[in-house]
Amino acid sequence: MSRTRSLVKLAIVVATALAGTATLAQQDVKIADPTSVVMIVNRDSNDLAFMDIKTNRIIGRVFLGNNVNPHMVMMSPDGRYVVTGGTRANKAYIIDVRTLKLVKVINVDIAPEHLAFSPDSRWYYQGNPEGDSISVIDMQSLTKIKTIPGFAEPLNVTFTADGSKAYIGNYGAHWIGVVDVRRHELLKKIQIREVPGVAILDPDKYLGEVHGINIAMFGPDGRYLYAADGDLGFVGVIDSREDRVVKTIKVGKDPWRIYMSHDGKYGITPNNGDETISIIDLKANKVAATLEAGPNMTGVNFAAGKAFVISSTSGFVYVYDMNSLRPAGRIRIGLNIQLETATTDTQDQKLYLADSTENAIVVIDAKTQKFEKITENVGLFPWGTHIMDSKDNYCH
Repeated sequence: MSRTRSLVKLAIVVATALAGTATLAQQDVKIADPTSVVMIVNRDSNDLAFMDIKTNRIIGRVFLGNNVNPHMVMMSPDGRYVVTGGTRANKAYIIDVRTLKLVKVINVDIAPEHLAFSPDSRWYYQGNPEGDSISVIDMQSLTKIKTIPGFAEPLNVTFTADGSKAYIGNYGAHWIGVVDVRRHELLKKIQIREVPGVAILDPDKYLGEVHGINIAMFGPDGRYLYAADGDLGFVGVIDSREDRVVKTIKVGKDPWRIYMSHDGKYGITPNNGDETISIIDLKANKVAATLEAGPNMTGVNFAAGKAFVISSTSGFVYVYDMNSLRPAGRIRIGLNIQLETATTDTQDQKLYLADSTENAIVVIDAKTQKFEKITENVGLFPWGTHIMDSKDNYCH
């Protein structure tokens, strides 16, 4: 009888301990649903902030360390981790989404900026523009397994749907790097178009900084990629099965990159050299419209049948009707402010735009074109935003 009572007491103690552990674990969970937050990368306060989409309140933040200057934030496709590269620290930072705890800091190459995950969340490719390399991080072991050399100021990374290849934009050159993801090796360089020989005789061109290729983006069929070359003013159409250019499309002067509409009909290049946008018909592979825009454009977002083009130094967001391919007004966010980049919610109804001057996130209603500014606890110099599964996750 005494032994039975002892066993009962032991069972009660174990059950109580397990209940306490469960309660503690539940208390440790900050984000149960990874799709419920807007991630904000704050350059000058060296942290990432997490804003609840329903309430527009900051519900957590992760300090990365001093002199980090995080550049871009991204969540893994499985919703498990959030990562960023510290441009000044030359490190990659990995955060557990549920607990918002910094779980790993990894040394990478020089000035890490743009990054991407493979579709299966296994590989995190961190671009290092000043190191001319890509750091490969294994998200199972949370370790850097390789550095891929041979690039020229690599910016954005685009994986194929099956994760077998990655295409790397080289802003310091006029080619796209094709990487074999199985071996993490640079296989091929695809040049969009020949650089005119006369460029060598042009002192401004010869001595100036190269404006090459920011990113290669897949079109709606998942076969053809589109990449804008800034200096050449062309968009190259690349067949990913053969990794060769099948067509070039003339756009405006100094196109920054291409952004794809969510319905798969159009791609837009902001042309900062002549302050226009080129709207490309992706079925016909030709420019359907060239429209006036603003200076220093940093991004394009799509929502409610419209395109929203961010003019960073003017304080305006330019709006275009994607049915008529005509201007639909502009939104004056403020005077003497710097706008950065934005993400769109998964319902294509709201934009979340980083306003670095006012340390604010500007929430724009795409239908009404009205907005509100969220300033409480955002952080210093918000540089960009990210929402899991958004079609408009990008960086400068």
